[in-house]
Amino acid sequence: DISAYLKLMVDSQVRACVNSRKAGVLSLNWEITGAGTGTNQCNCSDKKKLTSAVRLVKALYADLDIDAINHAILNAPFFGFQPIEVIWDRVGSYILPVELVPKNPEWFLFDKEGNLRLSTLGNALQGELLPERKFLTPTYNDINNKSYNPYGDRILSSCFWPATFKKSGFKWWVTFAEKYGMPYIVGKLPRSVMDSDREQMKNQLEAMVMDAVAVISDDAQLEFIEPGNRGTSADLYEKLIIACDEAISKAILGQTLTTDYGTGNGSYALGKVHALVRDDIIQADKRIVERTHNQLIRWIWEINFSGGEIPKFTMFARDEVNKELAERDEILVKQGIKFSKSYYIEHYGLNESDFEVGA
Repeated sequence: DISAYLKLMVDSQVRACVNSRKAGVLSLNWEITGAGTGTNQCNCSDKKKLTSAVRLVKALYADLDIDAINHAILNAPFFGFQPIEVIWDRVGSYILPVELVPKNPEWFLFDKEGNLRLSTLGNALQGELLPERKFLTPTYNDINNKSYNPYGDRILSSCFWPATFKKSGFKWWVTFAEKYGMPYIVGKLPRSVMDSDREQMKNQLEAMVMDAVAVISDDAQLEFIEPGNRGTSADLYEKLIIACDEAISKAILGQTLTTDYGTGNGSYALGKVHALVRDDIIQADKRIVERTHNQLIRWIWEINFSGGEIPKFTMFARDEVNKELAERDEILVKQGIKFSKSYYIEHYGLNESDFEVGA
């Protein structure tokens, strides 16, 4: 039930990890590339028409809120899939998407052929078939899952029990703190007093816990008893919460060092390993975003143009070269190892059209 996973977003660790994972892709730059330079020659009337078509796609993307769209697309890894409605309209002589609206995945289902259907009040189980080119459906399928599932794999399903146990752990921890975090107050009265006097003093002591003020008779006594050392018991709740946070981090980020701290077990070498794992996740999420945008551009091209090489949406990082990685690769190249073009694109953020790999 996706509603259960939506509720997990109130957990601070889940939200922090989700935002961190999304930020890894949202921080990348993007551009519209290709068209007209490949072997698939243009069937348009002339190259000017192709150039105009490419400019149209670029102008369209300049007007769209790409960050908001990418933010919605990146919900797919957490909920399995993310339906995004495409609002088409006539703009001049073209039919173009003027808005992309993410929708709640709970409203949708898939048929046996993998077609997206809208669950309605009149047809909740089978749903109503949706028009072609109406919804983009970015989907996340774990690389370890060999069978394709149109609903995708939901990362938040791995966070459900850690988040649930953590919530209970906090509840028990607060109860423990209330019980053992302050001294016990014992009131002493002479044996001869009436039960009503004992009850009155009990009520005064209960009020004193909140207000620290009490009025008692001169023959009554108050004694404050400090609770024994409960540190070991309290540590159990803290360790439970830390373990739950680490499990959530591993499920979402593939590691724990980015959001968790204070355990004293981190190291520089371990941090580098974790960084590599996180980069793999960013690359996987980036491909989901690129695939979704390229599907939209393909629709735009099919509706408005014919032939020619379809432009592509690509994401890249304009960061400094990873010096350690470059030095390592230089050593390997000198030993005779040859890297593919895709390796340089993935690890150095280079554009395919900007370089050639030597023989």
